[in-house]
Amino acid sequence: MRVLKLIGISAGVFFFLFTGVGLLFPAQVQVSRAIDLPGQRKAELIRLLADRNFQRCLSDSTGEWESYATLNDSLIEWKQQNKTRMSWIFHGRDGHLTLQARVQVQLGWLPWQRFRSLLMEPRYGPWLEKQLEQFKRCLDRAQLVGVSP
Repeated sequence: MRVLKLIGISAGVFFFLFTGVGLLFPAQVQVSRAIDLPGQRKAELIRLLADRNFQRCLSDSTGEWESYATLNDSLIEWKQQNKTRMSWIFHGRDGHLTLQARVQVQLGWLPWQRFRSLLMEPRYGPWLEKQLEQFKRCLDRAQLVGVSP
């Protein structure tokens, strides 16, 4: 009986300790990467991002996203069903723009969900770099076709 009691108390203490440490991790994780876009105009890039052909070019690498929204003149956002948002954010003035790609992931309250936050940077960092390279390729392709960026 003592062994069962010890196992039960140890399991309970371990569970509460694991949950307590898990709750110290953030509930929302953001990973971002950025590139410079010299000589580009913000309004034209935002208009280009709203173009279906350009979105198809980007979707080759981003996969299927549920919704698309232009929130203001510097922020464009895609959302997935699983509480993941990808944003394209433009910083700077025309001619000296920086494009920031950002992924925001909302995590649950369970400890194993919170511990996933440790794996977000290695998972989404290289993926975002590929997204930015794909954006540059699509932008170059759009300029070659004759669509002004």
